[in-house]
Amino acid sequence: MKVLHICNDFCYSKVHSNLYRELDALGVEQTIYTFYGGDDRSDFNRFPSERADFIYCNILKAYHRYLYHVKVNTVYQTLLNFIHAKDYDLTHAISVFTNGPLAYRLYKDYKIPYVVAVRNTDINAFLNIAPHTWNLGLKVILHAERIIFISKALMESFCKHPLIKLVLKRIKHKFVLQPNGIDDYWITHVERGVKRNNHNVIYVGRFDTNKNVERLLKAVLSLREKFPDIQMHLVGGGDTRNNQVMKIAKKHPDVIHFHGKIYDKERLTELYRKCSVFAMASFYETFGLVYLEALSQNLAIVFTRHQGVDGLFDKRIGESVNAFSYQSIAGGIERIFNNREKYMAHEVVDFNDFRWTSIAKRYYNLFFSIIENDSK
Repeated sequence: MKVLHICNDFCYSKVHSNLYRELDALGVEQTIYTFYGGDDRSDFNRFPSERADFIYCNILKAYHRYLYHVKVNTVYQTLLNFIHAKDYDLTHAISVFTNGPLAYRLYKDYKIPYVVAVRNTDINAFLNIAPHTWNLGLKVILHAERIIFISKALMESFCKHPLIKLVLKRIKHKFVLQPNGIDDYWITHVERGVKRNNHNVIYVGRFDTNKNVERLLKAVLSLREKFPDIQMHLVGGGDTRNNQVMKIAKKHPDVIHFHGKIYDKERLTELYRKCSVFAMASFYETFGLVYLEALSQNLAIVFTRHQGVDGLFDKRIGESVNAFSYQSIAGGIERIFNNREKYMAHEVVDFNDFRWTSIAKRYYNLFFSIIENDSK
């Protein structure tokens, strides 16, 4: 089995590297094609392998942001310069509109079957605001062998879009729900049944516009009258809203504690276990691995309604909220504080389902079934 992964995000996210590493262990021959612009990111997330080839292409320019079809043609022609297309049994594209067109072109030109994943950017950055990309996007999903969703919430949002409704009957049989995995560390360090009655909240992640950290802080600060001992722990930082978030944190040092970026999992575990609630009310979220990490440490979570992990588990994992309302976020936190015994993640979540080894086997079986069927 020889698979081509078209993955523009490979040099930014370890998620894809984790999957490809486990597929490598299963004996899959792979080529990973990643394309990007700006700072050199060659070799980011590369892993040692005798079966995998890595193609890093720093080819994107500022104007590609506005010339979608020019961008697609550029990254496709560049790919053909590096591969012998007829060598591949299957293409795996990690998104519909950015990576999917390359898989579709390979299918049209070389008859290579492909699977494509749907991410939140496909809905929020393309389906919702970029109609000039729709025609090509429809071709991608109509000719894909399978359409993979990282979360149930994402699948539901995708199906509700007016454009997708037009073809839903023709594509629904292709849908596959396959969440991402988490690092084995969290699975082997699951905290079970420990009741926490404190009023400590934790956030882990970037400080960008989408993560909505400022509104989360406003929600926490609004709860001081009801919970005078409430504490907010911030882990992470950087990005476009860093200065604004830090300004709020410095103004309220008695409530908000900034820890910076923590890469040591044991140190992060200690901090998780000092809290009772993990809160991240992003506007948009494909999945959100950090929710799973927090759940593994028996924290209840506050998450955005119709995004990320919403619908993936029983509601006893936490509270879904309206990310645009600080009152809604505050209400979710308050409900957990007042009913902590209701939220016991270890009774709801089988964390073994999120081992990358198990997930890679499911991808392997999916790929194999498509290749085998295509060869008949």
